[in-house]
Order: sequence, then C-alpha cells, then structure tokens
Amino acid sequence: MFTIISESRKLFAGLLVVFTLAGCGGNVESCLEEQTCGPVIEVPKSASALPLDPSDTFWTTDSRFTLVELGPQMITNPKWPDPSIKNVRIAAARDGEDIAICLEWDDPTRDRTFGISSLYIDMAALMFPLSLQGEFPAITMGEPGKMVNIWQWKDPQSPESVRSERAGHVKSKSEFPIVVEDLNAEGYSTLTEQDEQNVQGGSFWNDGKWRIVFKRRMDTGDDNDVQLTGSSLMAVAVWNGANRERNGQKGLVGWLLLKFV
Repeated sequence: MFTIISESRKLFAGLLVVFTLAGCGGNVESCLEEQTCGPVIEVPKSASALPLDPSDTFWTTDSRFTLVELGPQMITNPKWPDPSIKNVRIAAARDGEDIAICLEWDDPTRDRTFGISSLYIDMAALMFPLSLQGEFPAITMGEPGKMVNIWQWKDPQSPESVRSERAGHVKSKSEFPIVVEDLNAEGYSTLTEQDEQNVQGGSFWNDGKWRIVFKRRMDTGDDNDVQLTGSSLMAVAVWNGANRERNGQKGLVGWLLLKFV
C-alpha cells in the first residue's frame, strides 16, 4: 500500500504552500534538524543499482511511495486555483553514487490532442535550494541571491522533446526521446538551462498513469547543481496538458523533506 499522508498532515502541507507562496520564510537548517517542514520522503540506500526505467519492478512496489497532495498556484498571474492533478506519489532511493526520484500520478490521457503544439504538454519538475542555510527560497523558482536547481521533465512525445536526444537522456518503453532539463533560476521568469546537462530521465505512461524517474550523481561538483549527499529539501510541480496547464498554471507542493535513512 502507498504511505498516505494523514488529513491533518495534508492540511499542514497545503498551508505550507500558501505561506511559502505568500513570502513567509522558514529556516532550512531547522527544517532538516527538526523534520517539521512538510511531508517526508525517505531516501533509503539500495544495495543494487538504481534503474532508470520506470517500468522496472524496482519502481512498481507500492510501499516505496508516499502520497502527497498538490495544491494551487496562487501567487503569480495567471493564478491557478484548481489544478487537475490533485496528488502525486513520490519514491526515492540512493546507491552510494547516484540518487533517483520517481514520481507517479494519475492522468487518463497522454494529451495527443496537443501533439502539434508545445504550449500544452504534460510536464513535471523537481526543485531544490542550492544552499541549505538561511531561509527557504521563494517557491516561485527562488529569488535573487537564493538560486534553485530545477529538474524539468516534458512528455517525450511533444515537439520540444523530439528535438532533444542528447547524452544523458535515455529512452524508456516509448518510441519518443526523453527530455529532462537541468535548470537554474533566481526568481520567476529567470529559468536558465545549464551548459552541463547531467540529470537522466525515464518516463512511462500506461493505463492512465505517468511514472517518471529522475536520476543523477549525488555529488556532481558543479556549483550550479544541488549536492544531494544528505537530507535536503525539494518542491514538486505537475502540469496536465489536457487541462491547458503551462508556466504558473500547475499543481505544486512546497518544500518537503528528502530524508536520508
């Protein structure tokens, strides 16, 4: 069974998103020490290599996943009070060299209706603060002086994805190339693609569900990358192309805790 966040915990998570979006700071170090900053995603150490293929049995065990509620985006225009994807299931693991994070959510369509347009496509993103000191960066892609690292996946059937079949992006059980972009931002509308793209991605849509795997070295030595050698914070966003979601029109959860166990 999935690990389900209790109703009170869900309420807390929703309030966290609201307060963070409103600009109320929280302390990153306190969050890591006290583990009170939101839903907790455990990152156990695996004795085996971490598969990038989301259809691998490693990622089909329900007990690996924690169910987390996604809330509205209500700080930047156009606001999005009712995202169509209401929750996402999250699993993570590490093997001493790499870390892998898997997202799964219900989506009855793969949105082939919008196949000729890159405006409305299924997408998902993970966001990490580069610094684990001081206050949380703003959930709106960081802020000046508080850079964030964003791993952004796009449905590999989209026109934007077809152009990109570069090193580090592998095919899953799909005929389309996989796109995961390694990005940085210091605030809304500052999204910048890194010169070094070192996040791998695999995706699989089947039976009305998306399952996405992000994988990267825990320590890359790159100042623009979050170094995931211990517990960290992470935010998650999901876009549903069929609901004409893009940019700020998305479901999201504010800073949750990736806890190394």
